[in-house]
Amino acid sequence: MRHADSALADADVVLMLVDSWKAARETPETATHVLGRIKAAGKKTILVLNKIDTVDDATLAMASEKLRSLHPFDVVVPISALHNDGTGALIEAMVRCLPIHPPYYPEDMLSEAPEKFFVSEIIREKIFELYSDEVPYSTTVDIVAFEERPAKKHFISADIIVERQSQKGIVIGKGGIALKRVGSAARMDIEKFLDHPVFLELHVKVREHWRKDQDWLRRYGYGD
Repeated sequence: MRHADSALADADVVLMLVDSWKAARETPETATHVLGRIKAAGKKTILVLNKIDTVDDATLAMASEKLRSLHPFDVVVPISALHNDGTGALIEAMVRCLPIHPPYYPEDMLSEAPEKFFVSEIIREKIFELYSDEVPYSTTVDIVAFEERPAKKHFISADIIVERQSQKGIVIGKGGIALKRVGSAARMDIEKFLDHPVFLELHVKVREHWRKDQDWLRRYGYGD
């Protein structure tokens, strides 16, 4: 949560992403807690109502009205991330809410984060896409080797960290088939990102309760 609060303090615009159907029918304590932190930050805030392909107009209006009664959102944008519906309007809304100031970096510099960070995020994305329930939320990715080899494939070795042996079995799958799916999907996106062929090596390791261990949190980039 300290990491999240730090990111909130640094942000220019905050997006609150909610499931439209759930938001219309319930206001979980977590949403109220999150809104309290957003209010304290005092930033421009966009309410993003997702999964509009699963609800009717009345349900969507109910979700918007309920959440707007709890917080004065600057903009409300309905989207379907699955069908890429409304995402263009969301980008436009974010641009409108951004403050105007001199650029922090050169125009040709897209990010200050290293390539290793994006590679780990691509692998995590595939884990979220291919697994359900609690497994993705107990997982992080540690890039242990990143060798750029201009004349042949770049070599990348990554550890997928889970909290329990049972999760390790799920991530690997019978005969390693599930892990192979993660590796294949991640490798294709990494090659597009790096614009270079890649040899991707994945290992799954258990670190019990790593999310509660400050040393491991710092090691994986979540600490102060």
